[in-house]
Amino acid sequence: MLTGLVLSSAVVSFTIGVKAHGYLEEPSPSWEDSPNPEWVVNIDNYWDIGSGGDQCGLFKTMAAEKGVSVKDVVLDMVGSGNECGHTLADGTPQSVPTDGKAKWLGNGGGGFTHVGPCEIYIDDTMVLHGDNCEDEYPGGDVGSTITSDMPVDYSSCNGDCILTIYWLAFQNENWQAY
Repeated sequence: MLTGLVLSSAVVSFTIGVKAHGYLEEPSPSWEDSPNPEWVVNIDNYWDIGSGGDQCGLFKTMAAEKGVSVKDVVLDMVGSGNECGHTLADGTPQSVPTDGKAKWLGNGGGGFTHVGPCEIYIDDTMVLHGDNCEDEYPGGDVGSTITSDMPVDYSSCNGDCILTIYWLAFQNENWQAY
């Protein structure tokens, strides 16, 4: 049985005057204080892809041209020392979810609340990538308890691993990354 999953959630956001919109609910990360949907960094239009339109498509094209992943972009934005956002990399181990899912809970309930790509890693291995996680892993409406459920192959976690999620949400020219 797989146990001992330690979780890290890179929590970064790029908005002006807007609170973050969610966090990984299951498996549950260990928080510095309490579950915190707040952003770590606020950056306006990081790659200058404009406002509106197909921001997910533009990001996908530019990421391919630059040879980078969602993880690479988030880690570049947050800088050294903030890789885990408001969570602890050496937190309390959690059991691997029996349903094989990772669940994102929106700040006001529901799932992902903006368009944008996401990735999940177990240690250094990417186990999930979505180009637009709001569409690919829909949750309930704001106010509901229906999370965005993402299928994760936890088999590489042999009792001692770290799961990390990265999500870049696009809200016009403002980028939110979690």
